[in-house]
Amino acid sequence: MGTAGQLIVRRYRLVRALGHGRTGLVWEGRDTLLDRPVAIREVLLPPDLGETARLRLVQQISREARQAERLRHPHIAAVYDVAEDGDTPYIVTELVPSRSLDGVVSGDGPLPPAEAARIARTVLSALTHAHAAGVRHGDVRPANVLLAHDGRVLLADFGVSVPATDPAFARTPGTGSPSAGRGTETYLAPERAAGGPRTVAADLWSLGATLHLAVTGEPPTSAGPLEDVPGELRAVLTGLLAREPRRRIDAETADRLLAEIEPPAPPRPVRRGPGRARLITGIAAAVLVACVLGGWAVLRSGGESRASAGTSAGTSAEAVTSPATPVPVSPSASARRLKLKWHTSDAGWRAGVPRDWTREERPYSTSWRSRDGGAAFTVEVTAQRGTDPLAALGEAEEILRPVAKTYRKLRLRAVTGEHGPSADWEFTWTPRKASARDHLAKGVEYHQYRRVISTGTTTSVLTWTAPAADWDTLRPTLVKVLSLFQPPSIVPTPAAA
Repeated sequence: MGTAGQLIVRRYRLVRALGHGRTGLVWEGRDTLLDRPVAIREVLLPPDLGETARLRLVQQISREARQAERLRHPHIAAVYDVAEDGDTPYIVTELVPSRSLDGVVSGDGPLPPAEAARIARTVLSALTHAHAAGVRHGDVRPANVLLAHDGRVLLADFGVSVPATDPAFARTPGTGSPSAGRGTETYLAPERAAGGPRTVAADLWSLGATLHLAVTGEPPTSAGPLEDVPGELRAVLTGLLAREPRRRIDAETADRLLAEIEPPAPPRPVRRGPGRARLITGIAAAVLVACVLGGWAVLRSGGESRASAGTSAGTSAEAVTSPATPVPVSPSASARRLKLKWHTSDAGWRAGVPRDWTREERPYSTSWRSRDGGAAFTVEVTAQRGTDPLAALGEAEEILRPVAKTYRKLRLRAVTGEHGPSADWEFTWTPRKASARDHLAKGVEYHQYRRVISTGTTTSVLTWTAPAADWDTLRPTLVKVLSLFQPPSIVPTPAAA
């Protein structure tokens, strides 16, 4: 069994154990080559296995994980690597700060039908993508549906159905038995439980069983009627949970039925006409309230105001203007923009930052702080795909409310950004307690502006915070800093300010 600090195949470092099941341990880890957080599943093979059986299992695990590595989808927790160190296989995957669906239902109760339908349809899109690539999941269940802190829904554990479903692991000592309603067997299709192969139809049955738990709090019984299921979901659940695979509805039918229940998506930003201002202008910035969940700084803020029209990008930091940049509103006479300098991160992002501010590096973020410590600009970039920026900020707002003595929301909305889907949150608040770590004083009112940017490969959170009394003075600098930021997928060209 691995230990914290251990280096696997001279690349992946085990940081701390996150969970322990019958197939082994799941670790928070670090990819020392790419310098990114990862999840590492340490597969603990049954000690009484013969050499031939052990070799067969290791080969199956490796083959399945290699197949899963090909999958790239916004709602699939990515499989990065599979390795063997000594006699132990390790599967390296995307680390997703999240709650599992079964954990949410257990702690908060069953979900409303529309929300459950949205989650199920998202998982179905991941399964459809995998099935088209010839990959079967084999272990779809609520514990493998992750509701990420950034608002995403992901299907995890592609590539690990061999240890999850192989009978050899049922007798692994010291790992305990799965809790009621959580174990793999509960969500296996009848034909799979009878020893049949992994199939598309079997994955769809497991999705139905997962949806059943989401809306009732219990997995489905063997063949009972669906009295406890909300009426709008009975058709899709009856179709997915048909005992005979040939009578089961297909993915297309299931998607159509779920779409009828899922709430409509918010309207996309529209234009009034050529050359006219957008109804929803892309504008915002970020300001910091540090609240770490699962190792991530979660709270940031953003705001919105009118963007200047007709500005073109130049070749210097002074000339670059983002269409999502806020414009100062009635700044004070002393509100002069601070001098900036470029900072280029090893992770590929680039930011213009106040020249005289002090840089602070933390495991998941980089901050610049004013000389008096009252104001700060923080950049947090993670390898997270498919983030819903507005949902992420909405969750952050719910986390902030209990720790704020006063809270006043100025704006929270999706905006159109040049780098991808974005959202902004701007607010003022007074902390209930002082925080030396975040330089927050008790009884002082702070003003925050946060922007979340989602690209095809990363999520960036930009946060700007300052005492409310200093906000107008610093706002011109905030405007410029936001306009200069370039995510890793963008190659910036301007020179230093």
